[in-house]
Amino acid sequence: MNGASCEQQKGADLMQHRRVIMVIMAGWIMALSGCLGGGGGSLPDIPIPELEPVPQPFQAQTSWVDGVLSVTVPTEDGRTRTLDTSRNREWTWGRFLPRPVQPNHSSREWILVDNDYDGRVFLYTVASWDSADATDYLAAGWWLTYPPGVPYQEFEDATRGVFLDGPELDPANPPDLPLTGTATYVGGMGGLYTYQYGRDWGELADASEIAEFQGTVLLTADFDQNRLTGCMGCVKPIETAFGRHLHPAVPWYVDDPAALPADYDLLFEASFGANGAFEDTAVTVTHPDRAITTSAGTWQGQFSNVPDVDGNPRRVVGSTDVQFAEDDGSQGRFTGIFDALTPATITPPDADGVPTQ
Repeated sequence: MNGASCEQQKGADLMQHRRVIMVIMAGWIMALSGCLGGGGGSLPDIPIPELEPVPQPFQAQTSWVDGVLSVTVPTEDGRTRTLDTSRNREWTWGRFLPRPVQPNHSSREWILVDNDYDGRVFLYTVASWDSADATDYLAAGWWLTYPPGVPYQEFEDATRGVFLDGPELDPANPPDLPLTGTATYVGGMGGLYTYQYGRDWGELADASEIAEFQGTVLLTADFDQNRLTGCMGCVKPIETAFGRHLHPAVPWYVDDPAALPADYDLLFEASFGANGAFEDTAVTVTHPDRAITTSAGTWQGQFSNVPDVDGNPRRVVGSTDVQFAEDDGSQGRFTGIFDALTPATITPPDADGVPTQ
């Protein structure tokens, strides 16, 4: 092959890779932007350097039977509450969701509410499933559990949690990981972004804002070294959303925070075990214009036990809770969940970058 042909092929491969990234971004960023992390909406009073990160559990017990999704969530008293899309449905829709990126898959969103004597549970979930295989589904979302008598608008008093679950994430059926090689995963991360303003923000100093965020996560698995590295914000700037998924906690169509999450990069690194699970505190936050003095956080997740056509796990999912401090005393926080797929998992895009089926 001559030099010109090589350059043309490289250009074609690059365009194909970009199309795949854009397809996965379109299909999963919005689907997974509905999520929250543990704790209250405000940042802790302890200084960031003294923070001891606590992993945010991301798996909950779910089931998918005859088109009905059930989600079991823990409560503060140690018990559990189970909500399902038949009995507890407050409302549901599919018109906002992008086209599923996997062949033969469908998706839908629900808001579920259980208004019990012992308190209210408010739950958002999105699910994707294979129309021909009821055992192939993935559910993700967040919940708020309220003490008795507390209205849903007072979300500061609720306990929050996130989840990602499906048969392909079953710890009792771990993936058969490759012994060598690498795999790239691209997908969406979404959740809550909180910023507390420092002394350089004038009238905003000491105030705080909270917003829903969505971003693209790019991960690379090195199966020779059992290492997983990645970044959110490196492929495309992190964006704020209008609270469509989190509107009980974040009002619809509010103004963006003065300190936008765009230009922040979140860098991740972890070792994974033979069971495909990982948990680490190797998280770094960078920004080109703001001097970040320290950052701390956790991220954890699980590889899928379903292989793609190349024999690699077809997806990796998990949750993260990252905090950072800047030299003017400002503090920020990203809490959310992520789902990333190998490009081989989706059908190749057509000339317009849209998956074909």
